[in-house]
Amino acid sequence: MDPRLEQTLSRWHARLRATESLAWSAWALTAGLALALATALAARAVPMLTSAALARLSATLILGAALLGLAAAWTPWRSQSRLVRLFDRRLGLSERLTTALELGSGRLRTSPAMAAAQQADTLATAAAVDVRASLPLQVPRRALLASGLLAVALIAALVVPNPQEALLQRRAALEAALAEQADRLQSVHDQIAQAEGLSDAEREELLRALEAAIAALEAERATPEEGVAALAEAERQLAELRDPGAPALQQGLESAAEQMVDSPLTEAIAEALSRGDTAEAAQALAAMAERESLTLEEALQLAAELAQAAEALAQGDPQLAQQLADAAAEIGEEGIEQARDAIRRAAEGMAQAGERVRGQQALEEALAALQGARDEIAAQTSDGGGSAGSGQPAAGQAPAGGQQAQPGHHEDTGSAAPYDEVAVPSRLEGEGEAVDLGREDDAAAPVGGAPLPAPTGSQATVPYREVYTEYAEQAVAALEGSYIPLALKQYVRDYFSSLEP
Repeated sequence: MDPRLEQTLSRWHARLRATESLAWSAWALTAGLALALATALAARAVPMLTSAALARLSATLILGAALLGLAAAWTPWRSQSRLVRLFDRRLGLSERLTTALELGSGRLRTSPAMAAAQQADTLATAAAVDVRASLPLQVPRRALLASGLLAVALIAALVVPNPQEALLQRRAALEAALAEQADRLQSVHDQIAQAEGLSDAEREELLRALEAAIAALEAERATPEEGVAALAEAERQLAELRDPGAPALQQGLESAAEQMVDSPLTEAIAEALSRGDTAEAAQALAAMAERESLTLEEALQLAAELAQAAEALAQGDPQLAQQLADAAAEIGEEGIEQARDAIRRAAEGMAQAGERVRGQQALEEALAALQGARDEIAAQTSDGGGSAGSGQPAAGQAPAGGQQAQPGHHEDTGSAAPYDEVAVPSRLEGEGEAVDLGREDDAAAPVGGAPLPAPTGSQATVPYREVYTEYAEQAVAALEGSYIPLALKQYVRDYFSSLEP
């Protein structure tokens, strides 16, 4: 083909690409808007994406489709033969370009004079073509109209509140809660791995249960029900490791601290026990065995303090109590020099008791973490109404059966209002008849044989605040003076808080 004709073809091809890029990108934009609209409508029927995520996805689809249409127009996918046939058709050249191409390639044979005349005619005709008029740079109106309608519909689908948005937000909150509780349990797992006072078997059991719970929370697409079930199972396994004697032991150590705090000889031991540092208390007790000498009065005082501590620990740790009692007896009989071994054995027993208590404290902390994680996840699943499964109506709702609750104070509500005055009805003389509530075959006299005493007409009222104050004082004293597992203390506090007027 003549080089001048090839230059003309190249210029026309660039114009064709510019024209097609506008048209193709417009139709691709329309397709992207249609796809984004379909996704937005699907998201209103199925909880798929939040409004913000849907807007980002729609922008990506629209922009991506437009760029894809623009790039497709500039892709060199047409051969020269297809290109010349297209221009012959679009520009009305009556197969002149096709003939010139076949003559130049040798596929069509003719005389040199005829070939030269054909090339000259093709060049003259191509020079007269107005390519801008034949290939105008304009966007198809139908594509503009379709894109406008789809854009309006898409904006409406994105702006109008999506009924699935609340569900997606709750789902995101649940996923965040699962991840947060998994991180907390991992921290507890690391603490248990370093905790003292646990046997190898207990430590392994604790870590295994925590690892199973963490794996359930971190599982892909884990549901809250699965997470709560895994936490409950781990809590059950850990509860089986509880030492039933640990509460009595801890209470005994606290009582022993109270018994020994009034003596300068055992004051350091008492202070360490009151802080829960049994290791330091054991060291302070062992240091007593290293003292060079004690006066008779000091030795007797030390023996009395150890005997009182032994009495306080008799229920919590009989073995430690016996070791303390033996040390006290030897001090009283033979003096501090002969009782050194007994004091050392008592110190070792106190250190072992402290490890036992610390192991149970680690267990209680793990149980509290599991229980807190389970409660947090369960709270996230609630819909904000009354407690699920409690059978109690939510605030402001009538009880089942359509009956309205009667006004006044009720014992199960914790209200500060006083009790209602209950009127006792008078006996209606001359009406009704006595009812025998006994059985004919009973050996004793029938209960209903004797007439009921006539009721008084006085009114009875009970001041709720006075009753609550008395009970609250007893509850506080019980909480401070009793050992309650860490995982259960909050429940006790919540119960009495709910009764507060």
